[in-house]
Amino acid sequence: MYNMRAERLATENGPGLLWHVLDRDGRSLCGQPLNGKVTVSPEGVMEREDYCHLCMKDVAATGGASFAGAPAYAQRGERRA
Repeated sequence: MYNMRAERLATENGPGLLWHVLDRDGRSLCGQPLNGKVTVSPEGVMEREDYCHLCMKDVAATGGASFAGAPAYAQRGERRA
């Protein structure tokens, strides 16, 4: 099982979150250093949420997951509300 952590993401439309997958040592699978800042704005409003594409590719490769039949946005690692 993997853990995930969101990191603030500055977008053109306002604040957002980018979700990363963490290994057992708490490091992101993509190798990007994650900051320790709070990931939600005081108002709790987020314009956008996405998954880190590199982390998701690593999870798919490790788990032998297949995206056959999945929607295109899911194959790209995007999250839709």
